[in-house]
Amino acid sequence: MEDGYLGEAITDAFLPILNFQHRDVVDMFVPLQTGFHNLAIVASKQRYPRQARKTCLGLLGAGQLMFTKISVAVDPSHPVKDLNALLDVLHEKVDPRSDLVTIPGMVADTLDTSSPWENVHDKLLIDATTLASADPRKGGVGLPRGTGFDESPDWRRGQVEAPGVSVDFCAKVRAMDGVTEAVLMRPSIMVITTKIDDTPSPGSGMQAILDPASWTLQVEASRAQRKRIFQLMNSIWELEKSDELRWLFITDDDVKLHSAGAKQKLLWQLTVRFDVGRDLHFDSDRSRVCWDATTPIPHPGRKALMSAGQEISALDPIIPIRSWPAITIHDQETLAKVTNMAGYDGYEQRTWQPNVSGW
Repeated sequence: MEDGYLGEAITDAFLPILNFQHRDVVDMFVPLQTGFHNLAIVASKQRYPRQARKTCLGLLGAGQLMFTKISVAVDPSHPVKDLNALLDVLHEKVDPRSDLVTIPGMVADTLDTSSPWENVHDKLLIDATTLASADPRKGGVGLPRGTGFDESPDWRRGQVEAPGVSVDFCAKVRAMDGVTEAVLMRPSIMVITTKIDDTPSPGSGMQAILDPASWTLQVEASRAQRKRIFQLMNSIWELEKSDELRWLFITDDDVKLHSAGAKQKLLWQLTVRFDVGRDLHFDSDRSRVCWDATTPIPHPGRKALMSAGQEISALDPIIPIRSWPAITIHDQETLAKVTNMAGYDGYEQRTWQPNVSGW
């Protein structure tokens, strides 16, 4: 998406102005790989408890940052452009029970086709900062007089290393039916890929069927997709030591996790194919989270099925799933003209990637 390049450039150029308007902002990065509006990594001052959360919420009112789907708050010294450092803090400093904040019914970018309604979606704020000394979860002498202690794991308070699973655990997951690949990004963060039948193809996408009389095939395909996700999620969460796997990401197997450039494509899929209100699933005590980033199959939603007098399943999403667009395929003649013009202007000619010229 072209706004990814614009987003990176504008962020660097206008960061001093943003810092003037929002004094707590130390640095910010909107990765190109997420299409700009899907992820913002915000380094914030942290003088008092939850200050970084306040900073991220404030940025949702700053121009087109209102479109941001996922905001990650990090320490002021955090290198925001280092995506490996992002994985580190997600592992070391995020407790899903207290550090994931969802905000329903907010403004969405028109280009966010994963949202249940055009221009409306839920947002996710991830607090990956070090606990301030006065934070009730921190405990100890830094708490103000009269402030009680809010229970928090020792690793979240920075007293011990964050727990995680072993490579043997990953091997067990890799051997499960329905799992194509499995990779441990960090000890508490796993990504698996799976094959979803009847999923929208990149070349043609999938239009949502509007006529209730013709919903059956599409609804059944969407139910089968969610059944696969829930089966994988529950099977993995039933394994021994699985309580130490706090992050489970599931996406389509059109990304090869061990190939060159896999991290860039994975970052795209995990943010673009994901809707906060529909695809974020917690276990019973919210200590683990499953992030469904498989390509959404259109579904009218549970309320629409009820209104049409059709049978409801527990696999039906409460909110609808809209049409999924095809990727943009450029005309070969146009690509040739652009390539030749670049040569005339003294620029190096290039070979177009397959996703630009065909699929």
